[in-house]
Amino acid sequence: MISKTRLKGGSLSGTYHCVAEDRGSFVRKEVSLRVNREYGFQRWYSQLKRMQRYSVLFPGVFPRILTYGRDGEMAYFDMEYIPDTVTVHEFLMTCTDTAAIDAMFKQLIAVTDVMYKTEIPSTAAPIELYIYEEIEQKMLACADNPRFQEISRHPTIVFNGRSVPGLASQLPAIVKLARATYQKTTETFSHGNLTLENILYQPATNTITLIDPYEENVVDSTLADYSQVLQSCNSHYEIYNALSPVLDGNRIDLVAPPNVGLDYFRTKFFELLHARYNTNDLTLIGLLEVSQYARMLPFKMAIDEDKMVFFYGLGSYLFERLCNER
Repeated sequence: MISKTRLKGGSLSGTYHCVAEDRGSFVRKEVSLRVNREYGFQRWYSQLKRMQRYSVLFPGVFPRILTYGRDGEMAYFDMEYIPDTVTVHEFLMTCTDTAAIDAMFKQLIAVTDVMYKTEIPSTAAPIELYIYEEIEQKMLACADNPRFQEISRHPTIVFNGRSVPGLASQLPAIVKLARATYQKTTETFSHGNLTLENILYQPATNTITLIDPYEENVVDSTLADYSQVLQSCNSHYEIYNALSPVLDGNRIDLVAPPNVGLDYFRTKFFELLHARYNTNDLTLIGLLEVSQYARMLPFKMAIDEDKMVFFYGLGSYLFERLCNER
């Protein structure tokens, strides 16, 4: 007999803390084998395979996979349970001690740098495939949805009172900017979904554990991983995802409240980026941050159409801001 307590996370999958008499505590992640296979099962499977590899390549950084299989119409994998943890996002939302945040930040960068030490020969050409797959195709996947049709037909979006071009009309500009700024000739091992809710932290031991890596990245790059950190601390994905927007035609309103810990972390992270990267790289990181809100649209369409509309608007706003800051 297994007792299950649902945990946060997972758009089309379920994550549970499980306890079994003969196995103790473990975490199970399960997904339907029948419903939303492309954005459910396929993504779940990619996480499983990446975690299997990474738990061997980077021992102690990712949880170990214990077993995986099928249970009726569900697929599941079980991984080790890491006790006494919070996500880094949860930690920052409740912490105002800058010294504690400094310690966590130092450890987080040290752990992720382990992944980034290996360079894989590549070229700059894959960025166009990334834009096609992760922005164009993700919006195309929503094209038959009436709510997406309605919001994407507007040439402008009024996001929190600011009028900006709709993201669908900006694809040529996105491609042009990506070509101009992506100049990397190497890739690396990367997490692929490095939002702050996918990083576990044990404050008592200052230990970082990475969870829910993502395989379908097209481009494996530190720039992409860092754009996902910005997704959490700069464009406030987790905060917005927990709130309800006010939607009226092309008007979208929802303001993320300030937070001392998260704002301090954001400042430290931008200092790191400016120390490590040139202007082109920084622009590309911003563009990849925009792309995160396009690539999530089919997932949001499947579970919350209001959030699909909201994140389309947020992506539109972020791209306009990025262009104005260049």
